[in-house]
Amino acid sequence: MPGAALADVVVLEFASGVAGPCVGRLLADLGAQVIKVETPDGDPFRFEPPMHGGESAFFNYLNAGKLGIVASVTGDPLAQLVVHADIVVHDFHDPLATQFETSIRVANPHAVVLSLRPYGRSGERSTWQASELTEYATSGFGYIAGDPAREPLALPGHQVAFHAGLHAADAALAALWYARNTGAGQCIEVSHQEAVLSDHAWFVTSWTHQGINQKRAGSLFVPCADGFVFLFNLAPYPNLFILMERFDLLEDESLQVPQNWWARFPEVMAAFAGWAATRAKQEIYHACQELRIAASPVNTMADVAANPQLIARDWFGTVTVGGEQFRAPGVPWKLSGTPAIQPGPAPRLGEHTEFVLSPSFAWANADVTHGSARVDPAAGPLAGLRVIEVTANWAGPAAGRPFADLGADVIKIELATKPATRALAWVNSDTAWPHHFNRSGYFNKLNRNKRDVCLDLSRPEGKALFLRLVEASDVVVENNAARVMSNLGIAYDTLREVNPRIVMCSLSGYGHTGPERNYAAYGSNMETVSGLASILGYAPGEHFGTGSFYADPITGSQAALAALAALHARRRSGKGQWIDVALLEAVTPFFAGALLEYTVTGHVPTPRGNRSATFAPQGYYRSAGDDCWLALTVRDDHEWQELCSVIGRPDLATDSSLATLPGRQLHHDEIDAAIAAWSETADHNHAAKLLQAAGIPAAPVMANWEVVSDNHLNSRGFLVPIQHPEAGTHLFCGFPYRLENTPTRVHRPAPMFAEHNREVFAGVLGLDEAAIQALYTSGVTSDEPVYASGPGL
Repeated sequence: MPGAALADVVVLEFASGVAGPCVGRLLADLGAQVIKVETPDGDPFRFEPPMHGGESAFFNYLNAGKLGIVASVTGDPLAQLVVHADIVVHDFHDPLATQFETSIRVANPHAVVLSLRPYGRSGERSTWQASELTEYATSGFGYIAGDPAREPLALPGHQVAFHAGLHAADAALAALWYARNTGAGQCIEVSHQEAVLSDHAWFVTSWTHQGINQKRAGSLFVPCADGFVFLFNLAPYPNLFILMERFDLLEDESLQVPQNWWARFPEVMAAFAGWAATRAKQEIYHACQELRIAASPVNTMADVAANPQLIARDWFGTVTVGGEQFRAPGVPWKLSGTPAIQPGPAPRLGEHTEFVLSPSFAWANADVTHGSARVDPAAGPLAGLRVIEVTANWAGPAAGRPFADLGADVIKIELATKPATRALAWVNSDTAWPHHFNRSGYFNKLNRNKRDVCLDLSRPEGKALFLRLVEASDVVVENNAARVMSNLGIAYDTLREVNPRIVMCSLSGYGHTGPERNYAAYGSNMETVSGLASILGYAPGEHFGTGSFYADPITGSQAALAALAALHARRRSGKGQWIDVALLEAVTPFFAGALLEYTVTGHVPTPRGNRSATFAPQGYYRSAGDDCWLALTVRDDHEWQELCSVIGRPDLATDSSLATLPGRQLHHDEIDAAIAAWSETADHNHAAKLLQAAGIPAAPVMANWEVVSDNHLNSRGFLVPIQHPEAGTHLFCGFPYRLENTPTRVHRPAPMFAEHNREVFAGVLGLDEAAIQALYTSGVTSDEPVYASGPGL
């Protein structure tokens, strides 16, 4: 795609399903020439619902903008293709995977080869069968959503595979950066499980730092006249009491103290529920947001398809299915210099085989010359880049962390009077320690490998120093409200004046344009506005959140991907650009299947618990222990026979009414009872192994303590101990990808507040001690944060 960020990048996709094709779709949206290679049987997801005119809308969405060929993974066609590839994506099992990668190394030493498997290619679960549900069971998210008195809930829509594909795309562009500099390609392994576990902030740290097993909190949504609404429990909202005309609560000054507000929030919610009961969700949403109250509607997919903010930002794309066009999710980012372009239709099976294999085919990277720089591989593929972070909360730090993990120098800027979310998962839950802000597992998880300075950007001296840092940097990441950087006088137009090569990436709830650009939004609000909450529940009318802030880590990874693409574009143009990333637009593509169900078929998706439209039985089943559960999916009639044998119910195996999928769906309750009778006294780990031995996808639904002690994850080295000078030594989730030649590593713990003031002010900006001391004297910098109302978000 001429002019696009990745216009000179060639990607070969030897993958089916979701994870690998997700990589290809993301890179195609950024302009890469992506060639999907299928066997004569084709990708099974060509039949994934929703269907229209004999075609899958989901497949066509996920594979839009690609060329499609049919070829063997061995022999001449493979050699003819891979010699041209920059990135090769595959999902093969070993030993084929190893043979495939070896042949690519010989044919094309520049290539980045990306391998995606549900549990990686080593360890005891490496050969396990997996389904959408069983992958979610081991994701951490699979334990924390739903009613605490019932089974946990899994978010539908191939979520784990989307997480894996996004992280894999990040890693691929980082490795491509290294390959273009040095001429050296490498293999990258991505475990779906490790990728999605990397997208938690407090799930594991609440156990390792506090000994708390994160449980399900139930539904936090309030019924209103036409659905449900959500109120984020961030901080006291005095304007809420004015809006509700509850002046008794407004006059209660104790409710303005954050700790009291949180303790008495059930009382606030009861008042809010009474007020909301007779009002429509959109009325509530806009009335609250006009007063900077972080409330949001539980949008259905019909609401999402008609969302005025998304329409105003021209976000929606289209998908061609059965010869017709339908509204589809758009791209997750807006790049000012190299904008994404609406991709063409997905290829028919083998549609471009002759075209691509022709000697005259125009390869997009034909004019690319690889460098031969001598770089220390141990420094990481992004060594030599510098990133400035002006971030707080989760999404912004999550955008900077891939750069830090992959070798860039990431410098985080904090304000003494508003430090960067050094809250949650404090060691031993104790905030009475003098330096509690250095002991937050949440902050320390998201900010490893970074440096940290304190700088007041609202002061002329602080702004001047910030602009000098920008001069010496490649990327600026910020996730403030849309108005903040402009108000400070450091928006992109100012930054590019001092450094035309700078890439600035701005993350906000709704983006920097549109009627809702200034609305308050956090990850939990995005779960309602994006439609997520409308499909997560036990039955229609029962809606839940994920138990996390689902949009934040996804948006962070999407932002990192766009920034990496912008850096690649800068190689050709010499110019930086501004990237506008909205949480709403970054996370909604993860629910493409549900949105397409509405736009293509007209049916508004509703919750269906853990059951599947295409497989039966499927579910979470109680097992031995306190709140322990087993996940399983039966994909076909043969697996049904095997399940009956494992659970000791031969009578079910011979029941003709259960022999086919429609019959099992009709009698799902009866089958569930039979499975539960077997599983309720079983160790879910042992039960999963028995089912796996029979070829049935099954897995334990893993609580945080199980993740930390899991043999498979620990044998693969995923959990890493990090020694922090004040918080002590704790295990953290490691990295979502494994780069063969430039491995990720923890080279420094998360920074203490302002830990690197002198190191950066002197070493990067060249200030002498007198100038640094003047910054302290004037209050432009500090070594200690100020918490006016105590620790908090």
